[in-house]
Amino acid sequence: MSDNSLLKSTSIPSGFDSVFIEVKHVCSLNLKNPHCLRIFCLDISNNAFSHTALHRFLQKNIGRYVFSRAALERFRLDDEEEAIGLKAIELLRNASNPKDKGAGGELGEILLYLFLEQKLNAPKLLSKVELKTSENQYVFGSDGVHLLCDKDLAGEPYYQLVFGESKIIGSLKDAIDDAFDSIAKVNAKPDNELRLIESNILNESFDEATIEYIKSLIIPSKRDLSISIDRAFGVFLGYTIGIDASRYSNANYRKAVLDKMANDIQTNAAHIAQKIINAKMSGYSFYFYVIPFDDASNDRAAIIKKLKGE
Repeated sequence: MSDNSLLKSTSIPSGFDSVFIEVKHVCSLNLKNPHCLRIFCLDISNNAFSHTALHRFLQKNIGRYVFSRAALERFRLDDEEEAIGLKAIELLRNASNPKDKGAGGELGEILLYLFLEQKLNAPKLLSKVELKTSENQYVFGSDGVHLLCDKDLAGEPYYQLVFGESKIIGSLKDAIDDAFDSIAKVNAKPDNELRLIESNILNESFDEATIEYIKSLIIPSKRDLSISIDRAFGVFLGYTIGIDASRYSNANYRKAVLDKMANDIQTNAAHIAQKIINAKMSGYSFYFYVIPFDDASNDRAAIIKKLKGE
């Protein structure tokens, strides 16, 4: 979908489609602008979602999420690429929010990053953890900022600055509601993220040509007004599937999960569309990516704990 010539995705794509299996459905948000509502399923083994392939994929990409492009390049120049993952996990441990109480909120931020890069093809500009691990301890409102380049029906390029939000909690409806609460806060002060990109990241995260390219798109004082750019939101939602696994054989459980996922999307698509209308944000693009868990709150904590080696 994206055709950025200077800004490339940072994540490693190999294995993504074998970890996250898309479940097709017929629901749409029916927005005027580009949008998506996509739901994915982890592998199922013995009536439970398996985290084995997910864990390997997170291990492979954790350094790409944690470190800026400039930091990754320094690892390469110093011939220390093998240490990227270990250093990233060390930084992630130090950046943990004590108020999180083991909830593992980082998982949503990492999965958001992966889906926006791999499925939306919107390369990362800035992740929340990059600020958590920098000298500037201010944590900005969104869970990441990405840049999407695409073409309209006339073949003309257009750009979107995609602000990310992630929520992993028990109820899908509650996750949606919480996400829109966060979106409202970010949308009320959109310049906060732009200032952080300009002051904290551009001077060290990109080469000079890429810096000028990004500035021409998003920095007010440097913008090329002949280029169209709009704000958009990318949202990752995790929730509890809510099926009594003890009632099913392995084969029937897999079918029950797929049926429940399709029903969950159908039930909540109209709710999402109404939230967009209520927020007076029909002029924005929204990109939703959804995954069910056996127990969202416990699983998100356990997955991150294992990733950190705790």
